[in-house]
Amino acid sequence: MERYGSVLECMDGRSQRKVADYLNTVFGVRNLDTITTAGAIRHLAEDTDQTQTLLANLAISVDKHGSHQIAVVAHHDCAGNPVPDNTQKTQVSRAMARIREVHPNAEVIGLWLDANLIVERIAR
Repeated sequence: MERYGSVLECMDGRSQRKVADYLNTVFGVRNLDTITTAGAIRHLAEDTDQTQTLLANLAISVDKHGSHQIAVVAHHDCAGNPVPDNTQKTQVSRAMARIREVHPNAEVIGLWLDANLIVERIAR
């Protein structure tokens, strides 16, 4: 069985290739289940109408594809979550904590893409 990783990120296409390339290397996986919606990180950090849908899609990735490596991603200039960069970075940390509660055996990392689409890993 091929190994899978999961990524929850914004629908913004500017960042998706960069994130996929980064995670294929860092996670050492060939396949990524990419779960997207506009401003995804906000929906994971806070309770919104989309939170449960995102978590249900992640559960499919974990339960059916055996993904045990999960990334949550935010990016500069997000139209779906138009808040300052530092606020988004805080949301990434909250989202990571939420996912760790639901999937305690998973490796969960947070990523930030700056204005130049450079990928930065966010600690805890």
